[in-house]
Amino acid sequence: MENKKDIDSVLESFDGLQKASPGVFFFTRVQARLQRTETGLWGKLAVFLTRPAVAFATLCLIFLLNAAALFYHSQSPGSPSDQNEPSLTEDYNTTVAANSYYVDNTEAR
Repeated sequence: MENKKDIDSVLESFDGLQKASPGVFFFTRVQARLQRTETGLWGKLAVFLTRPAVAFATLCLIFLLNAAALFYHSQSPGSPSDQNEPSLTEDYNTTVAANSYYVDNTEAR
């Protein structure tokens, strides 16, 4: 009999319960989190590089480096192609002479 009273008291405690409901903006927050995409390292880097200030600074740096290279090239004495021509012909003549010497000596044997 005591068991029946205990069971009845437990069942009566459920009488005043109502169905649980989420907060007011719960569904909106869940939908926003589901639609949000996680950006990786490359995505964050792309977002950073496409900022106008970063893009403009990068372009200015490239133009300055090109201008410095042109200025340095115009200040250098003579062109490198003029300096290399005599050494190339000397190397070629030496190679031809060595080859002809080797061929001449092999035929003599």
